[in-house]
Amino acid sequence: MAHMIAVVDMQNGLPVIGATPANYALIWQAGNFGMYLFGGTAAQLTALNALATVRGLVGMTDNGVVKWGELDNVITSAHRTKLNTWLTARGYPTIPVDWSYRQVVRALIRRLRSFGEDTDEFADGILMGTWVKDV
Repeated sequence: MAHMIAVVDMQNGLPVIGATPANYALIWQAGNFGMYLFGGTAAQLTALNALATVRGLVGMTDNGVVKWGELDNVITSAHRTKLNTWLTARGYPTIPVDWSYRQVVRALIRRLRSFGEDTDEFADGILMGTWVKDV
């Protein structure tokens, strides 16, 4: 199973993904959008990311040694453009060219959370599944 973190439009407390099959967990909600962790096949995640209501990040995998190692890769131009279009429309700062997906997730949490708690600690809690297994 692969995973993907995405910012998704919401309606009535649910992600707007139509009948697209997906397993998901809401990480947090702000107004009419939320950050979700999706799980499914690569084809399912690709179909989700193709939706106009979904701003997905990199597909993440666990190879038995490194979990979600893809978060350390630099964000692609296509993902960055889709996110920046959405961020700009809401008055948020955009994502720079050379950032990793991990930096992007942390920045999205910082930019979109309006609560008083330590957003870096919150972001690290979300990404705590990104471990390297002791061998």
